[in-house]
Amino acid sequence: MKTTGVVRRIDDLGRIVIPKEIRKTLRIKDGESVEIFLDSDNIVLKKYSPLGGIPNFYKEYADSIYSEIGGNVIIVDRDQIVAVAGDLKKKYLDTRISSSLDEIIQNRVVCYSENLDNISISNGVFEEASYVIAPIISNGDAIGAVIIMFVDSKIDDFVVKTGSIAAKFLGKYIE
Repeated sequence: MKTTGVVRRIDDLGRIVIPKEIRKTLRIKDGESVEIFLDSDNIVLKKYSPLGGIPNFYKEYADSIYSEIGGNVIIVDRDQIVAVAGDLKKKYLDTRISSSLDEIIQNRVVCYSENLDNISISNGVFEEASYVIAPIISNGDAIGAVIIMFVDSKIDDFVVKTGSIAAKFLGKYIE
């Protein structure tokens, strides 16, 4: 475990403040949820992700879409890539998402490019691809996205609709 050198008191109501530097490093924004775990005699705080609970389901879901359309399928939460199906699996699985992708998710609008354009899914990594990014909305909150990318061909309306349907399904499934 990494030590921070920060000590905090617990107030009369049992609350503790997580230092701003740590919240910034972990991308924990005001109002976001944190999970609390016990690890023997340690209390562990982890940024909560509604998509983090059942990774096998997301992997199988991405694999199913990939087997039908042939494009890379990436499922992300607001922090990291949760599932990948396709040729880019080793490159992206379990990496943090880029700030530009997080902004697209926050905008809550399906974003796509039919032509091969540069896109940053993960920090510092750019792909030239045609793509659709469909935000996953659950209980009114943007919690992630379904991304379908083709690095060697253009997408069509069917792929855009498939991405939108996949994101809507995941949003309803999590509710």
